[in-house]
Amino acid sequence: MSLYRFMIAFFAWLLISTQPVFAQALPNPIPEPERVTRAISGTLQLGMQRRGFAANDHRFMNTVARVGPKLSSAAIGGTAAAVTLGAVTAPAWATVAIVAGIGTVVTYAVSLGIDALVDWWFRDDGLIDQSSAENSAYPSHAFNAGDRVWTYKDWQGEWHYGANADALAREYRYTDMKRLGYTDISEPTCFADGTTNYWCGNYKVSLSGTAPVSCGAGMQAIGSNCASFSYPLPSSFPDMDGLTAQQAISNLSDEELNKPLNPVLVAALANLAWQQAAQDPDYDGLPYPQADPITKAEASTWTQANPEFTPTVRDFVAPNPTTNSVSNPWSLPSNPIAPDFNPATPNTGTTNPATDQPLQNLGPDPGIGAPTLEAIPTAQQIMQPILDLMSDFRGYTPSPHAGECPRPTIELYGTHVLDAHCILIDDNKAIIQAAMLLAWALIALFIILSA
Repeated sequence: MSLYRFMIAFFAWLLISTQPVFAQALPNPIPEPERVTRAISGTLQLGMQRRGFAANDHRFMNTVARVGPKLSSAAIGGTAAAVTLGAVTAPAWATVAIVAGIGTVVTYAVSLGIDALVDWWFRDDGLIDQSSAENSAYPSHAFNAGDRVWTYKDWQGEWHYGANADALAREYRYTDMKRLGYTDISEPTCFADGTTNYWCGNYKVSLSGTAPVSCGAGMQAIGSNCASFSYPLPSSFPDMDGLTAQQAISNLSDEELNKPLNPVLVAALANLAWQQAAQDPDYDGLPYPQADPITKAEASTWTQANPEFTPTVRDFVAPNPTTNSVSNPWSLPSNPIAPDFNPATPNTGTTNPATDQPLQNLGPDPGIGAPTLEAIPTAQQIMQPILDLMSDFRGYTPSPHAGECPRPTIELYGTHVLDAHCILIDDNKAIIQAAMLLAWALIALFIILSA
């Protein structure tokens, strides 16, 4: 028994004593705003590669190094508003985006996250207009005739069919309460009861019918006819104009903060910083493709390939203070998926072997002038030798020749003169001459070409 207790105590001591070692072996979690930084760098580099620029081009990494200061100048310069989230107060990527002018790139109300319920419109005056986004789960999905669908029978005895239980149940409750005279219809509590029934308040739909007709997305079937829904979309974000960044961020729920960041915002920041960096007189990076900017699809491609570095809405709005490992948290890393966060630096040519070689003095300048080139001949000068060939034949004219058509005679029952062929030739002299001239020209051409 004592040995048993000794073994328990030994393993307990071993576990406690090695716990710090295990903790040190685990990688440190990436700071939340840093995921946005990595996503911008990765999207920027992917965009340059897809536009035909090789990574070994010295301008490639120079572009990454020059783009970072354009983003950091808004934060380091003190013009980006500081926001507070928890116990940290510092500028966030959201406020840096406002100062950098993201509203000139994204000129519409954009959802912060994928399938988010809130849209932000970045105004020119630094404020934000908030509106409720349309949830991608609404309205209902399309369905085909014969599909198993959700159903209910209304007060008129008509059957309603739909592929989305929540949409159909909301429609049932909303239309019936409107019929009963309710004007202020609250947001219902909708739930599945674990069977084939789905409820919104006291209104139930059942997965027990077969669609009599095919209807498109956003439609229900009433009898054998397709009809649209009339219930209002659920909204938890009231429309508000002129919010400060702190006010707009404070309105976000934890559910919205944890959604993946909309790749439109990542692509917009990459485009904005690249465009502004390329306008500097001393810029030594790649030219900004004005007619072919980085797209949302390219930002999505990078985040899908690196899911562990995919930023969330929380990363976008979280304060981004200076850390010990990164003196400038807004600089873009040269390798966005590397374990250590090392901002990119431009190519300074430190490996040039000529720096270690002394300059050789080759003596005084001999004063040799630039070489001269002959004048370019004209077309007439190029063709003249050919035109001068066989000049004696250029004025050749054939000697005149007079001939007479032979007219033979036959003595048979009298004297007969055969001159019908002469009459035929004389009447068609011009045609025969033209034909013979063409034949002579063709024969001469074949002789020349075969030489």
